[in-house]
Amino acid sequence: MNGTKWDVRVLVVAGAGLLGLAGVFLWRDLQVPMEMLLALAAITAAGLAFAAVPRERPLAGPIAVLACAVLGGAWYAATKSGLLLIGLAVTLVAAALVVWRSRRPDAEPDRIQSFLIWYGLTAAAIASSWAFYFHFLTLGFADDDVGRRLVLTLGWLVAGVALVLHGRKRGEAVIRDAGFAFVAMAVGKALLYDTTHLSGTLRVAGLAGAGLLMLGGAWLSTRTSPRSA
Repeated sequence: MNGTKWDVRVLVVAGAGLLGLAGVFLWRDLQVPMEMLLALAAITAAGLAFAAVPRERPLAGPIAVLACAVLGGAWYAATKSGLLLIGLAVTLVAAALVVWRSRRPDAEPDRIQSFLIWYGLTAAAIASSWAFYFHFLTLGFADDDVGRRLVLTLGWLVAGVALVLHGRKRGEAVIRDAGFAFVAMAVGKALLYDTTHLSGTLRVAGLAGAGLLMLGGAWLSTRTSPRSA
């Protein structure tokens, strides 16, 4: 048995080393843009979540996805490089797959795992939605339309309220808290950005729509019975 484990480790280390060496020559010889590192890291994170790693190091995949989301979002905010959109999209898919895997009957994530899994999805969704909004709307076809500034506010708010209701229905506080993270981002943007960059009908309609969404979510929450553990 010990010999078998040793053989497996040798093969894994050797294979990983060769893959790493291939990656080095991929960037050096083929001159692949550095921004593609984010996509590669997100694919690796998804692999960590689906390979044998979760049984031995169950936090590796969720931590990797969360790191890709946070660092990828910060990287895009600093450079505005369109190539990073690929990595952010892959990160969002990886985060969704990690959540899906955690819902399988054979998976029983503990409190820390659940926190990392759901906040990884939240961070990936916020980072990717902002980057795609900025690239395709702010710098793209809707650059002259000030109404586009409400897209993120209302989108984040809808996502947040939906997660709060879903978490309450399932009786899972971590999902509810992830929803409140979306709500906090939406409210912060509405107060700090929308109120100063919008005016007239759009400002009134945006704030009223956000307020009605939150009141509607509160009303639905009172009618949603949490699932008993």
